[in-house]
Amino acid sequence: MTNAYKAGARALTRNFASRASLAYFVKFMDKAKIIVDARVYIPDAHKPGRLRKGKSSCGVLVIDERGNECEFKKYLGEMTVPEAEFRGLIFALDQAVSISRYDVEVRMDSELVIKWMRGEYRMRKEHIRPLFDEAKKYEQRFKGVEYIHHPRTSNLAKKAHKLSKEAYSENQL
Repeated sequence: MTNAYKAGARALTRNFASRASLAYFVKFMDKAKIIVDARVYIPDAHKPGRLRKGKSSCGVLVIDERGNECEFKKYLGEMTVPEAEFRGLIFALDQAVSISRYDVEVRMDSELVIKWMRGEYRMRKEHIRPLFDEAKKYEQRFKGVEYIHHPRTSNLAKKAHKLSKEAYSENQL
């Protein structure tokens, strides 16, 4: 180890209560985190014969390796729920590449999209296939991508949901 490296490590250690908390911080922040939430508003969705498409938007929260947060939001237009989830994922990967090109962790509340992207489910929906292929293409910009399903009740999911609501409300007359 060089002296500069040792000095930097000592300075960093002083900011933490113990070496254990420093090790946790380094382990926790080794990847950028991408939190994606897509929202589709379908009026009268609970009624029979409802439309399958609705106005949609997405919110993205990107947390880099140092813990800095960047927020993005976009109105997506009229589409189905899986289309909106994939458009949100594509938008998130496109925005995150400017922040990190190394390992990233993508967190979404859509278990179906997560399982499709992990390869646990086979893609059978032909109208979704082009979006799936596009997301896989954007995925190659990073060294590694890990997909994690998370509940909508987590604090990070709530932040991303708030962004998607803002994007939706900004585009309504």
